[in-house]
Amino acid sequence: MIRVEKIPEYRFVVPGKPESFRSRKASRYKKLVRQIARKCLAKPLSKGEINMILDYFHTNQRRFDMDNVSKCILDALNGIAYKDDKSVRWQTSVSHFVGEPLSILGGPVDLVKPLKKYDTYVFVRLRIHQKLLP
Repeated sequence: MIRVEKIPEYRFVVPGKPESFRSRKASRYKKLVRQIARKCLAKPLSKGEINMILDYFHTNQRRFDMDNVSKCILDALNGIAYKDDKSVRWQTSVSHFVGEPLSILGGPVDLVKPLKKYDTYVFVRLRIHQKLLP
């Protein structure tokens, strides 16, 4: 766990190519996501709302349907990060081609550290949604 702007942020890396929730390999990928997430999260974060940020780093220039990847990861985290993915207030996902110079605006440097070990991975960040005070 890392604190970002006084908000706890839970981070983990899922190595390899992600799968679409429509893929024949989706159940295997969800199992991998759950195994990795359990190491980071001892129990679901909260009964409140969750914010999720997904960054997909890859060496293949082929365009990837990030909403299908997001759905697969959201489903995999049911019962681990949250009771149900209906708890996710907002989710954003970005695809980064690592064959060109990267520009990560507003993201921590930790996003690219796994490039030393993996050429393709999804960096998952979860935060409990904080309501803004007037």
